[in-house]
This record gives sequence, structure tokens and C-alpha cells, in this order.
Amino acid sequence: MEKYDQFEQLLSQALSSTAEPSEALNQKLKCRLMEVKVMKPVRKRITVALIAAVVLVMSGSVFAFWQLLSPKQVAENLGDVTLAKAFDSENAIQINKSITSGDYTFTLLGITSGENLSDFKSSAQDIHPDRTYAVVSIARKDGSPMPEISDESYGETTFIVSPLIKGQKPWQVNIFTMNGGYSEFVFDGIMYRMVECDSIEMFADRGVYLYAGTGTFIDNQKVSYNEKTGEITINANSKDAGVLFDLPLDVKKSDHEKAEKYLNELLNPEPESITSNDR
Repeated sequence: MEKYDQFEQLLSQALSSTAEPSEALNQKLKCRLMEVKVMKPVRKRITVALIAAVVLVMSGSVFAFWQLLSPKQVAENLGDVTLAKAFDSENAIQINKSITSGDYTFTLLGITSGENLSDFKSSAQDIHPDRTYAVVSIARKDGSPMPEISDESYGETTFIVSPLIKGQKPWQVNIFTMNGGYSEFVFDGIMYRMVECDSIEMFADRGVYLYAGTGTFIDNQKVSYNEKTGEITINANSKDAGVLFDLPLDVKKSDHEKAEKYLNELLNPEPESITSNDR
């Protein structure tokens, strides 16, 4: 059986029940996902000559000055010239909103969506060419630098950044199931992560969040899902740092029919036919 088929079977197991998937299944799913998705390389090279200084609103109404790269500069440093231009266009949404949770401050810098926005192509774009890209920075609350990629401690603390859709269970519809991936680098003690997935604009009329926090998976230990209203909130008892950003998407770009079709295909995948080679 091909790795993609194995991944699809694991995904079907995770989505076939409304119950929270087990950690063991989550880990298997993540491993399969990492095997079949083309992830952009982590890059350390920095070529930016100008760093934008911005004022960020922190949790608890505390203000602080940080020097942060813009989404365009992040794309440039990842070697994606086309995406850098997309983040500099009128279609991009510049946000620069910061929230602190636990030991970390997460800043949503900006998002953009569309077709053919990146120099890097993946197999997922053959099926869903319309993609969303978002840039988040992660900094330590106490001001100490994040570990460099070359440091032994790099990767000891893992992070997840994922879109979540109002009205959909977070552990069913997230960056993993939406053909997502990410790239990241550390500059001046701050981590920058560029995430991408199938376009979220079709859900603009429903409400879309961006979750950022520590850990490797979205589950009901991190966020709470209200079955009646579809609202998603941070689980107050979570041991992980985690924040939710409400995304200011243009409702005019929503497409209810397209969204329903997309969700139906995602949540009710057609079973793979068994061939003699799979037995």
C-alpha cells in the first residue's frame, strides 16, 4: 500500500467518529502527514536590510516595542519572491496583533490567499490550487531569545499554528486535514513561522480563527468546542500555551456552496479500493 493510501486510512479513522482521537492515532497521523506532504526547507539565511519597528498590544493591556519582520520580509527570507509580492499587494491583510500565553507571545503578522502565490509548489495545489498563507512570530515573554536552528535545544518545545473554522470540530478541520505545511526560521531571537493550507476565504461568512500554541496537535485539551454555537475557545485548563486570533476575512469572498462541498469531501472521504497489491 502506498504511503498516501496509508495516510488516507489513518485520516478516515480519525474523522469517522465524533469522539476526540487518541494521542496514539494523532501521532500516527502526524507521522504519515510528514511523510507525504512536501514541507518547505527551514532557512536560516537573512538578507533583509530594513526591519520594521511596530507597537504590539500584549495581553493585559501591556505595551511593548518589538522589532519584527513584515510578512513580505519573512517570505523573502524563505526565498519565496512571488509570495513576498503577494504579501505586498492590496489582497493581503496586515494584522500585527499580539497575544501572550504562558511563556510565549504570539503575533499574527498577516495573511493572504489566492492561486499561484508561491514559488514553491506541492501536490496539494493540484487538487486545491487556492491557498492561504499566514505569518506568525513567536517570542519568549521574558525577552530571552528563541533557540537558533543550529542549537541543540531547537525543537525541544514544539509549536502548532493552524486555522480553525467556526462550526467545525477543531480536531477534524485543521492545518493537518487541510493539506497544510509550514516553514520557519529564527532571527534576532524571534521565531517566524509561515503556514499554508487550502484557502480559508470560502469560510469567511462562518468565522475563522487562527490557533497558535505549544504542542503538536489540536485536541480538546487545548481548545473547547461548543456543540450548540460552533464557537471555539481556548481551554482554560490547558497546560499548553495557546491563543486564538479572529481572522478579519472579507465576507464577500465567502462561498457557501464551495465550502460545503469541501467539508463533505474532507469529513466523508470515499473509501480506497483494495487492489491485489494491498492484500
